[in-house]
Amino acid sequence: MTDRFVADDALRPLKAFQRKTVDYVAKRLLSDPDAVRHFLVADEVGLGKTMVARGVIARTIEALQDSVPRIDIVYICSNGAIAKQNVARLNVMGGERSRVLLTRLTMLALELAKAGGIKREGVNFFSLTPGTSLDLKQGGGMKQERALILRLMWNMLDDRRAVAKMLQGYAGAAGWRETRAWIDQQPVEPQIAARFENAVAARPDLLHELEACAQCYKGLRRNHTDLNRRREGIVGQLRTILARESAEALEPDLIVLDEFQRFTELLHGEGEAADLARKLFDAIDPDGNQSKVLLLSATPYRMLSLRDDEADAGDHYREFLDVLSFLFGERGPSVRAELETEMRRYRLAMQGLPGSFDDARTIKSGIEVTLRSVIARTERVAETADRDAMMRDVDVPVTVEPADLIEARAVARIADAADAPGTVEYWKSAPYLLSFLRDYKLGQRLDHLKDDPGKALLAAIRDAGSAQIDMDSIESYRPIPENNGRMRALKEIAFRDDMAKRLWMPPSLPYFGPRVTASKILIFSQWAMVPDAIAALLSYDSERMMGMGRTGRSYTARHPQLLNFRRNRDRLTGLRALPLVIPSPTLASTVDPLEIFRSSGPLPDASAMRKHVTGRLQDLVSSLEGRLRAVQRGGFTAHMGDGETETDDENLERALTWDWACAAALDVRLETFAKWLATGDILTDIVRADGQDAWHDHLNALSEAARADTLHGQPDRDRLVDHVADLALGSPATCALRALRRVVPTLDLDHPAMLNAATQIGMAFRGLFNQPESLALLRTGTDDVYWQTVLHHCAKHDLQSVLDEYLHVLMEAEGLMDAEPAYAVAVLAETVDDALSLKPAQIEIKRYRAHRDRLEITPGLRMRGRFATRLLQQGQEDGAQRTDTVRTAFNSPFRPFVLASTSVGQEGLDFHPYCHRLVHWNLPSNPVDLEQREGRVHRYKNHAVRLNLAARFEHTLRSRAPVGDPWRSMFHTAHDQAVRPGDMEPFWLLDGPTGIERFALSLPYSRETALLGWLKRSVALYRLAFGQPRQDDLISFLEGLDRSAEHIDLSELQISLRPV
Repeated sequence: MTDRFVADDALRPLKAFQRKTVDYVAKRLLSDPDAVRHFLVADEVGLGKTMVARGVIARTIEALQDSVPRIDIVYICSNGAIAKQNVARLNVMGGERSRVLLTRLTMLALELAKAGGIKREGVNFFSLTPGTSLDLKQGGGMKQERALILRLMWNMLDDRRAVAKMLQGYAGAAGWRETRAWIDQQPVEPQIAARFENAVAARPDLLHELEACAQCYKGLRRNHTDLNRRREGIVGQLRTILARESAEALEPDLIVLDEFQRFTELLHGEGEAADLARKLFDAIDPDGNQSKVLLLSATPYRMLSLRDDEADAGDHYREFLDVLSFLFGERGPSVRAELETEMRRYRLAMQGLPGSFDDARTIKSGIEVTLRSVIARTERVAETADRDAMMRDVDVPVTVEPADLIEARAVARIADAADAPGTVEYWKSAPYLLSFLRDYKLGQRLDHLKDDPGKALLAAIRDAGSAQIDMDSIESYRPIPENNGRMRALKEIAFRDDMAKRLWMPPSLPYFGPRVTASKILIFSQWAMVPDAIAALLSYDSERMMGMGRTGRSYTARHPQLLNFRRNRDRLTGLRALPLVIPSPTLASTVDPLEIFRSSGPLPDASAMRKHVTGRLQDLVSSLEGRLRAVQRGGFTAHMGDGETETDDENLERALTWDWACAAALDVRLETFAKWLATGDILTDIVRADGQDAWHDHLNALSEAARADTLHGQPDRDRLVDHVADLALGSPATCALRALRRVVPTLDLDHPAMLNAATQIGMAFRGLFNQPESLALLRTGTDDVYWQTVLHHCAKHDLQSVLDEYLHVLMEAEGLMDAEPAYAVAVLAETVDDALSLKPAQIEIKRYRAHRDRLEITPGLRMRGRFATRLLQQGQEDGAQRTDTVRTAFNSPFRPFVLASTSVGQEGLDFHPYCHRLVHWNLPSNPVDLEQREGRVHRYKNHAVRLNLAARFEHTLRSRAPVGDPWRSMFHTAHDQAVRPGDMEPFWLLDGPTGIERFALSLPYSRETALLGWLKRSVALYRLAFGQPRQDDLISFLEGLDRSAEHIDLSELQISLRPV
C-alpha cells in the first residue's frame, strides 16, 4: 500500500467501551504470542457490534499494510438487508483506496472484471450472503448466474441451443434473451473463467448429465416437476463449482461473520456449503498469512434452553460447546472436554450455595480466563446499576366484547366441521380470521375440502360473516369493527397524538410549539397472520381519518396526482410546484428557524415563528418589489399553474411568474446557482424514471423567468411577504438544504452537490404529497391551491426541525462521518428518497363463500398497508429487498408508523431511530428472546434518548455561538455532564420524561398475564446458568435463593467476559 493507513481515524466514532473491545480483539487475533485465528464478539444486543467490527478491520489493515500489498476483507451476513445496513459502516478506507463489492460468489467473475479486477494493492471489501453464495447445490439461482454459466461453458457444449433452453429455467423468453445478451457483452475475470472451465471438464459425468437433461427440454410444452427438480440439481452443482473457483480468487485476511447463529452449519456442518465456507476460513495468501475469522452475535448459541421449548428450538448446552470447538480450532476437542468438567464443578458449587460461595467464585474465575481468550462480551448491566434503565411497562386494557365471542364461535364451528385444530390462539391474535388465514392448517383443510365440503361446513361458512371483512364496507370507507381485544388496544396506542393524520413524526426538538412524545410502534407476534391484519386494518382506519371517504372515490379507485412536471398541450403543468423541489440558498441563509429558536427561546406556535420570519424578510421583499410588473389581460400567455382545474377567467393568473419564480430570482444573483439552474441537467435519471417528461422545460422556464428584469404580477406587500415566508419555512427543498448544511458544513449552500441533494429530497416530498391520503388530508376544508396548502402544511408541522434531526441520525447510520462531503450529501438524499418512496404493502384478503354444494375460495381485494406495514421474514431471500426498503422507511420520520413482524430472523436489524414503543402481541417463552426483541429499539441514540436529550439540554443551544448541527452539540454537552461511568450515557441511556415503553397485550385471565413478570425476573438470572444443561432447573433454584439469601451477591458469580 502506498499511503499509510492510520486506524485511529476510523476508531474516532467508537465509544470507550467499544474501543476497549477492539484493542483486546486485535491483540488476540494479531499480536499476542498465543494469538488465535477465531474470535467471538458477543456484546449484548444494541451495543454496536458492527462498530467493533469496524475497529477490528481498521486494526487489521494497519497491522498488515507493511507486510502485504493486498488486503481482502470478507463480510458474511444472513441477507442483503443487513449487508446494505452495515457495509458502509465497515468500509474504513472509503474513496479510491478500497473497493467494495456486494455480490454473490457466483457473480464475482463478472463484478471483478467490471471493477477492473481485484486491487493488487490496497484493500478489497467483499460482502456475501450464505443463501446466495455458499448454499447453492439445490437452487436454480438467478437468471444472471445461469447466463454466466452458459457463457463460461459455451465452448464445452455439444448442443448449445438445448442447454440454453434448459438454463432458461422459469425466466420469460424475452427476459432470458436480454439477460444472455447483456452477460455476453460484459468482461469476465479470465482466471476465474479458466478455473471454472477446468473444474467442469474434470467432471465428465456432470457434463453428460447436463446434456442429457437438456435434450429432455426439447419440445417440452408444459411444466414438468420431476424434470425441473433434476435441472435444478444440475444447476446447483454448476453454481457450487463456480462459487468454489471464484472463492480461489479471494485471499481473505479477515472474515467477519455477522449474526452467524443464523448459519452455524457453515462452522461445523457437512456438505458443499460448509466445505466452501471452510475454504474461506482456512485460506492462506501467497505471503503465507492465514485468514482470521471474527464472529459477531449477541446470541451466538441459544442462550437459554427451557424444558417446554420445542424440540427443534435448539439446545443451549450442545450449541455452546459446538461454538467453543470452532473458536479454539485444533485445540477445540481438548478445551471442550476441560470446560465440560469445569462447568459441572461450577454447577455443583452453585447448587451448594450459600455455603459454597467462595468455591463457586474461584471456579468461575478460571472459566473466565479460558473463555476470554476467544470471546469478549459487554453488557449494559456492567455499565449501569439499573438493568432496566429506560424500560417502562405500560398497561393498556385488553377487553373482550360480545362481537369478539361471536366471531370466535363462528370460527370454532368452521374448524369443527373441517376437522381442523383448535383456533383459540388464532382468534385471540387477529380478527377476521378467514380473511387473513394464510397457510395455517385450517386454511389447508378448507382448501382440501372445497370441492366436497359437506353440509355442516357449508352452513358454518354461511353463518361466519363476522369472521370475514365486508368488502363492500371497505370499498365505501365504512367503519370496520375490530372484533378483537388486542386490535382495539393497539388502535388506542397507535392513534394517540393525532398520529393517524400525520405525514411525519413530530420532531424531538421542536423549534416552536409543545414537544409531542409520539413514537412509532414495533410489534412482535408469534403468528404470521397478525402483521397482515395489523397493516391492513390500521392503515384502513388511518385513511378514513384522513378523509379518504370524503373524496367521492372508492377504496380501489385510482386517484389523480396534482404535483407533476408535464406538458398539457402548450402549457406546463407544474410551474407553481417548482419552489417545493428547487431549493433557495438565499432563503435558506436569510431565514433559519433554528437560529430564531436559539435567539428567541421557545416559541408557542407556528404563528410566532412566522412573525419572526417575516421580520427578517423585509429587505429581500423590498428587492423583489422593484421587479414586479402588473400583467394586462391578454398581454401575456406563457405558462399554466400547478395542475389544478382552471377556468378561462384564470388566464391572467396563469401568466403570473412572481409566485413560482421569486425565490429563484433572488438566487440567480449567486453565480454557482445560476449556472446550476441553467444547465438543466438536474436529476435527469430520477425524473425520467418517474414519468415527468417536461421536467427540463420547467427548469428552462424557471431559469428564464428568474433572470428576467421583471416578475409578472403585482401582489400587495403583505401578500408578497406571506408568500416568501411560506417558501422559507415550508419548501421541502429549502428545508433540506439547511439540514444538509448542518451535517456537512464544509459545502456552501449553493454548491451543486448540495443543490442536487436538496432537489432530490424535494422531489421525494413531491411523491409524498401526491399520495391519495395526503391529497385527502390537505385539501379538506381549504380553498388554497394545492401547492400553497403543501407549503402551509410543511411550515405548520415544523419540517425544518424534522429534517435537521433525521439527517443527524442518518450521518452515523449510513457511516458518513468521515465521508467525502459531496458523496455524503448524495447518500443522504438517496436515503431520504428511499424512505419516502416506499410503496404500501399489498395485503391479499381471502373470501370464503358457500355456493350450492361447493366452497368457493377467491382472492378479494388487496388492502393497502401504508400507515402500518409488515416485515417479511429475513430468512426468505426474496423478501430481503422489501425488508431493506421497509427498514429504511420505518427508521425515518415518515410512514409507516407501525411495523408488525414475527420475531423470527430480525436479529441484527435496527428499528430504534423513531421508535420507543414495543408491543408484545404475544410474549416469548424465553427471557433471551424478550431481550432480543427489545434490543431492536434499545440502541445507540435511540428515540427515547433523543427526546430526553432535547428536554434536558435544549437550553444549552441558546448559550453559545451558532451551533451548526444542534444534535451533535447537545450530545456533546450531555456527554460532558454524564453521571454514569463509561459512554453509555447519553448515547444509550439518558434519564428524562421518556422511556422505552413495553406493552404486553395479554387478554385478562390468560397465561400471559403472569408470564411477563417471570420473564423479567429470569432476565436477571439466566446469565448465572451460562453454559449449563437443564438451565431452567438452576434458574428456579437461584430464584428461590435470591429471595432467601439476601446477603449473597449473586452478581459476583456471573461469568463475565468483558475485555480486560
